[in-house]
Amino acid sequence: MKSKRSNKMVTALKALAVVVLPILTFAIGILVSQVTAEQPYVVNTDTDYSLGVKLVETHTVQYIEQPVTEVKYIERIKNVPVELRNFSDLDELKQWLADKSNVTTVHFQSPDTTVDCDDYALELQYKALADGYIVSFQVIGESEYNAIFETPLPPSQSLHAVNLAIIDNSIYYIEPQTNEIGFAAYLD
Repeated sequence: MKSKRSNKMVTALKALAVVVLPILTFAIGILVSQVTAEQPYVVNTDTDYSLGVKLVETHTVQYIEQPVTEVKYIERIKNVPVELRNFSDLDELKQWLADKSNVTTVHFQSPDTTVDCDDYALELQYKALADGYIVSFQVIGESEYNAIFETPLPPSQSLHAVNLAIIDNSIYYIEPQTNEIGFAAYLD
């Protein structure tokens, strides 16, 4: 009988262990996690250093460069005469260029801008308009430039910006960087 009773007891203990053991394991796990969560420092037993541990949420910020267009208006022409006119003769054009040759200021949109032929041609056109004269901006090819002006363009430069003035029935090109005048064509 003892063996039946001991078998029943062992079976009852096994059944109790199956029910109680998971509950006991769960309760111990909760207690251990609470104790671990309350202690923010972990001590490494191999060294004397202690390391603070803290969970931090992080955000990544990415900066993207976008070009910003800055528009600057430069007032170049003041009190433009109501009636613009062509030069009356070649001497008037030469005299006007001689008076303007000591003014070498060229206005640019930014200090980093490269000074080249179109800047000079536009500036001469603005000066002519301010004085009441019609002077056009013109782009010509290397062969035409070299046929009209004394100093040829470098071979690497296929186009060049100059100015154009009409006197009577004649068209004259003006090299704005040197004030050289060259006959281009007749209108009629």
